Amino acid sequence: MDKQKLQYQLDMKKWYDSEYNHRDMCGSYDYCAFCDKQMALPCATAFEKMNAKPTRVPKRQQHKTHVEENVSLGKKFDFNKVMAKKAARKSLTFAEKYALSSDIVKERYAILQAALLDVPKGAPAIKSRISKQCDTYRRSGEIVAKITIIGTSLRINLPLDPDDPQFNDGKTPHTDTGHKKVYTIVPFQFKVNSKLALKRALSLIEKIK
Repeated sequence: MDKQKLQYQLDMKKWYDSEYNHRDMCGSYDYCAFCDKQMALPCATAFEKMNAKPTRVPKRQQHKTHVEENVSLGKKFDFNKVMAKKAARKSLTFAEKYALSSDIVKERYAILQAALLDVPKGAPAIKSRISKQCDTYRRSGEIVAKITIIGTSLRINLPLDPDDPQFNDGKTPHTDTGHKKVYTIVPFQFKVNSKLALKRALSLIEKIK
């Protein structure tokens, strides 16, 4: 994983955990024992040190130059080709949309992702799988959420009833996308386009967890 991306994800998890536990969680993780705050990207560096495995590099490979390709959410992409697709109004993949998104959208996505993947000890794990269209989350094989980016808008779909009165009090504006095959199981679509919307999205995630 790209080190800057790893640092970003760790920062977002730390932020979410701190909000959830009402205290600064810095220094409370296993990798914190390897932390040197004088280093660039301290959390990512510490995490890599903790998980480092000794490797023997053949002498013939020691002087080779490694060229890192552009990667978005684990998917390789050519930035120029993506921009050309966008200019031609061709459909972009979820990873490509993410790569072109603002830092705010990326931050909110990381927080949603951390909230979905954080399950109590002993509970069934929720796993993420990124496809061309979206980021799908499953628990024991069942879909519990889908995150998409439409235009510049981050959206989350959940297995909630869009017609339930508790969601129709004007405080949780949403869209019923159940008529679309891809959203049949998760018809409740909610836009995460503000701090308040993010807070409400986290509350909805707790309901489905």
